[in-house]
Order: sequence, then structure tokens, then C-alpha cells
Amino acid sequence: MHLISRCMREKTVSIVVCTFNGSRYLRPQLDSLLAQTYPVAEIIVQDDGSTDDTMHILADYAANHPSIKVFSNQGPHGINANFYSAMRRASSQWIALCDQDDVWEPQKIERQMAAIGHHLLCAGRSVPFSADGSFVHDDGRRPNTTLLRMLYCAEIAGHTMLLNRRLLDMVPMQSAVCRNRCYDIVLSVAAAACGSIQWIDEVLVHQRRYASANTYTSVEDSLPTAHNGVRMLRWCLRHYADVKRRSAGTYRDWEEFLTLLGADNPVARDGIRMMQLQQSSRLADVLKLTLFCARHREEILHTKGRFPQNLIRAVLFPLTSCYYQRAVVLKESK
Repeated sequence: MHLISRCMREKTVSIVVCTFNGSRYLRPQLDSLLAQTYPVAEIIVQDDGSTDDTMHILADYAANHPSIKVFSNQGPHGINANFYSAMRRASSQWIALCDQDDVWEPQKIERQMAAIGHHLLCAGRSVPFSADGSFVHDDGRRPNTTLLRMLYCAEIAGHTMLLNRRLLDMVPMQSAVCRNRCYDIVLSVAAAACGSIQWIDEVLVHQRRYASANTYTSVEDSLPTAHNGVRMLRWCLRHYADVKRRSAGTYRDWEEFLTLLGADNPVARDGIRMMQLQQSSRLADVLKLTLFCARHREEILHTKGRFPQNLIRAVLFPLTSCYYQRAVVLKESK
């Protein structure tokens, strides 16, 4: 209790929730926010044009809990614009992001506020559970939250994030990445480029998964199994040239983002260099990228370690990295 009291004097927290037709599971989430052991300055809820009972539920909670402040967008914003707009309403230096249908552990904010220190971003584990029988999988491995990994793969869930407002102010909103990539990926890449992520290896959130959720996708075909590994490699061999050509713009956007971010340090410079090499199809640059991946395998692969199989995975990464861009092929093929 003494720790919480001291933190309250020094640091205030705003929780930001974005809603859209979330009435089915909204009450348990709001209850878990109100049950936090670390008192928060405000709970900002911004709705994006719900047509169900979401606004009625929010009005009821706001009437009984003064910390809850409800806003409604004039016209649909979409997930990204809604979150960016709602975050800017926060009055606190520290902002915790929240989805409309999960359940937080009571000590989530307390643990993060005690851990974040001078870092720009603090996150922890999110354990999925099925609300309708949809497939869920909990990857118990510790995520790799380095920049080179997160330029390809989202390792941090937005609903576990506690961030310093400075991080939001640093993000170059004029970049194409901010228009085309999910807000949590953008924030985590920006924090990683600054070498400023604090990871708590504890369960902070219970993530409700169901087929109609905007962010739900089955990950059965991406689990780290030998069968999936062989299937992925075959897909990459078949589609490499096409994906390489079509994804050059994505890598160019990330290069622009990192340049505009202005984080002048070895980590950010490595990220820019890797994005430059990924844009080129010249054999010399492909070989340079292969050597780069071998040298930086600790930062690129999910599972760390300098054992032989990781060296093989790193050498193959210029090929297999196209699997992370497969959505480009699927989208343009429609």
C-alpha cells in the first residue's frame, strides 16, 4: 500500500477503451478496470458508432462511476483512428490501452507502474480463452520484443500496453505506416527502436477470443510445429518472387517511419538497414541480407539462442520472411 500511495503522488494513469458494438462482453471488462488495485485518474471510453446497447451500458456505468468519461465519434473512425484519437484525450502522463471484451487482472496497472521506470512502454502476457469454441492457443514462450523481430511480427498485444505519453507524441503520424498498420504494432516498433520496452513475464490480461471479434484469426496454421514449418517453407519457395516484388512498398514504409522517428542509435540504424536490404532484389543485396540475418539472429528469431538450428533459420530468413507478408499476396489476388 505504501508503494501504491507513493506512485499515486508521482504518476497518474488514464485507461483508454475503444468500443464498437461491444455490449455482449463490455460489463465484465469495465468491472475489471474498476477493480484495479492502483487507482486511476480516469477511464476514457470512446465509441465508434455502436448500434447495439453499448452506449446504454456506458451511460449506466458513467452515472455510477465519475472516473468513467464517455465520448462518441461523429462518423466512424475505424480501430486505428479511434484509438489514436481517444489516447489524445487522456490527461495523464501514463496511458493504459484496453479492448472492450477482455478481463484484466486486478494488479495489472499496479505491476506495470512499478516496473515501467524510465521506459516508454511496458507490457506483459495476455492469455487467450474461447468465448464460443473458437480455436485459441497460448504461446508460453517469452516474446522477442527487439526491433528487428517486431518489424515482421506483432509480439506485443495492444490491450497489455502501458505507455508514457511521450511515446505517442514521438510517433510520426504523417508516415504511411500509421495509416496502414495497427496502432499497437506502430507503438511497439517505435518503443523498440528507442530501446525502451519493459516486459513483465506475468499474466496481465485474459483475452476473450470469438469468431466475430474484429481481431480474431485462427493461428492453427502458424503454430511452431514441424508440419507447419515444412508447409511454410514450401509456400515461401513458391511465392518468394511475387511477395518480394509486392512487399517492397511495405519495407519502404517502415524505413520511412524509422527515419522520421529520429531514434539515432544502433538498434534503429540496424532496422533501417534491414528494411533497405529487403527492398532490393539484387543478388548482392540478398547475400548481404543473409549475412545480416545470421549476425543478428538473436534479434530476429522468436526463440533466442545461438545453437545451430537458429543459424539455419537465420540464413533462411530472407526467404521465410516473405511468409509474414503473405497478406499482401492474398489481398492483391482478390
